[in-house]
Amino acid sequence: MQTLRNFWRLARPFWASDEKYPALLLLLATVLMTLCLVGVNILTNFWNLHFYNALQALDYAGFVLGSVQFILLQVGTAAFTVGAFHFQQKLTIRWRRWTTRNMLDQWLGGQRYQKLKLTETEVDNPDQRIAEDVDLFIIKSLKLSLGLLTSVVSLFSFLHILWQASRLVSVPFNGDSMVVPGLLVWVALVYAILGTGFAFWLGRALPGLNFLQQRREADFRFSLIRLRENADSVAQYQGEAVEKQRFNHRLEAALENFWALVKKQKLIMGYSTFYLRSATVIPMFIMAPQFFAGAFPLGRLTQISAAFGEVHAAIAYLVGVFPELSEWKSVIDRLVGFQERLDKVDVESKVQLEQQPSGLDVRNLDVWLPNGRQLFKSFNLSLKPGDSLLVSAPSGYGKSTLIRAITGLWHHASGSSHYDRERALTLSQKPYLPLGSLREALWYPLPPREHEDVALRLVMEQVGLQHLGDQLDEERDWSQTLSIGEQQRCAFVRALLARPRVLFLDESSSALDSANEARCYQILKQTLPDTILVSVGHNASLEGFHRQVLELQSGEEWVQRNVKRAV
Repeated sequence: MQTLRNFWRLARPFWASDEKYPALLLLLATVLMTLCLVGVNILTNFWNLHFYNALQALDYAGFVLGSVQFILLQVGTAAFTVGAFHFQQKLTIRWRRWTTRNMLDQWLGGQRYQKLKLTETEVDNPDQRIAEDVDLFIIKSLKLSLGLLTSVVSLFSFLHILWQASRLVSVPFNGDSMVVPGLLVWVALVYAILGTGFAFWLGRALPGLNFLQQRREADFRFSLIRLRENADSVAQYQGEAVEKQRFNHRLEAALENFWALVKKQKLIMGYSTFYLRSATVIPMFIMAPQFFAGAFPLGRLTQISAAFGEVHAAIAYLVGVFPELSEWKSVIDRLVGFQERLDKVDVESKVQLEQQPSGLDVRNLDVWLPNGRQLFKSFNLSLKPGDSLLVSAPSGYGKSTLIRAITGLWHHASGSSHYDRERALTLSQKPYLPLGSLREALWYPLPPREHEDVALRLVMEQVGLQHLGDQLDEERDWSQTLSIGEQQRCAFVRALLARPRVLFLDESSSALDSANEARCYQILKQTLPDTILVSVGHNASLEGFHRQVLELQSGEEWVQRNVKRAV
């Protein structure tokens, strides 16, 4: 029941959205096609009766008629199968599009993707949850639910045939014979219940193994992606042996769990194959004495056998789909776990963020680490348009954390921060270059403005990227194409194009030589004279481009002082 509640928790948002009416029409069309298929199966069951009776009676005309009917039944089966597939796939696309976009909105909204990384270390591979698990959830949900619908309808459709046929079976009792009402139905029911229970017992470990398999496969794939993203660094360290060992370890972990999964699946597969196929001969053994006594013709025996198979398959539906059912449960568990963490993330920063048209004011800011270590206590800062501040301290003393706290990205903080948040920009040490053209990467996060190419090329020349001017329309993985120094200069181009009122530079020139660093800061000061600059850096040369310095002195005491000669 918990799995069904979790299923509805994941499915309800879509079926309560604006998409529900077209989705319901597609679902109705799919169900209609499925019911038509059941109808064809019922007609086929009666076809068995008449066709095999014609064979037994050597009725050639009946044989020809039955052959034509058989062709028409197959045409109907093909048409309704394709129709059901068509509407089901259209519903799958619509459902997946909405659900994936909804989950992306939650993941990106409130910068949860970044806060999950900082606070929810147990969330593994959110990319897989959004890209693969959503798809699997929808496909498996539709397939299993439609299969269940088919089984229920088939059960009640063929139950009457089987119940009526039970009157043809007499059971020896006390030297006489008696007719047990619905005997074939009870045999099918008991056989299905016992078989289903045993199948669940055999496969009780499958959901957990499926869950673990998806995690280990994703971990292995992620490690490969990490090597591709950091190929230069690994090559410089000559870390191939270490990386290979790590790959082998994760691969073996995935394969070890996969083999455990295979062993369980072999048991289920062997058992379900024997169990489902053996059901077709059970009614023949039960009815054989009456058949050989001439109580009814071959067609009736064939019809009853087929009806028994349909009723048994309907009752034992869960046995046949148990491996898929266990995978479906593991997908639901993963998505619900991911959804719970998304819901649990505190989107609102404990630092009160206030919109302010000009200036930067930080009041009573307390910042600490997750282990409780205090970084800043009752910190206050006030900067006017055109001011510039350099935060200087050794590594590990919270310089970057201070920027995150001021901008609301660090939850272990309290106080208030006032600035023009709509016109603020942060340049990090390793710039993010999205996939796409170089023009899109330089304008990010703004949309590219092709009509301003003259201004773009001028800015590129100012920061020393004029050699990339002919590649603006080329689409590459620019984070792998450009050096880290070129990437940092690309970030300066963004700042010059966006013209923010508050610009945070978190060691954003650390990979630049002194000449290029000086050039970029000079251009910022000249082009954006009213922009507030807050820089984090180690280089002593940076002090000359700022009017104030916030530095760590003895112990954990921060001191703010003015710079005598600033550029």
